[in-house]
Amino acid sequence: MNLPTRSATYASVIGAVLSEERERKVFTQAAVAKIAGLTQSTWGRMELGRACTIENLGKAAHALNIELWELMKVVDDRVKGLESQGIQVVYELPSEEEIKSHPEAWVTGSTLKTLSIIGLGAASGLAVAGVASYISSILKKQ
Repeated sequence: MNLPTRSATYASVIGAVLSEERERKVFTQAAVAKIAGLTQSTWGRMELGRACTIENLGKAAHALNIELWELMKVVDDRVKGLESQGIQVVYELPSEEEIKSHPEAWVTGSTLKTLSIIGLGAASGLAVAGVASYISSILKKQ
């Protein structure tokens, strides 16, 4: 019996990392969005894996006091961790119809945050205490 492949979008991994970092720094969506010069609605869509333009990501990284490359390094490592757990990461956003027709096949939200942290921990042997701490630990190893 073949089980369906579970998938996550690259943008939803970005959203999970943004959400985690915002929560770790004890910001509300409205507060961090204001610092970033975005609306709360736009920030919320980013955390859901939508509205993740390079401009918005640059503003988000600045508001969270991290470098954009650091954010993307964590996202890429999370993707590797998810893939090591058998979760396929896709780079195109699925249509609403695709998601609704097979909701069990898509990993999103808090489940994605948990799975990506587990995968990252397995891949690196590190507990994640935030983007900057994680990047610092990687740089010290080199």
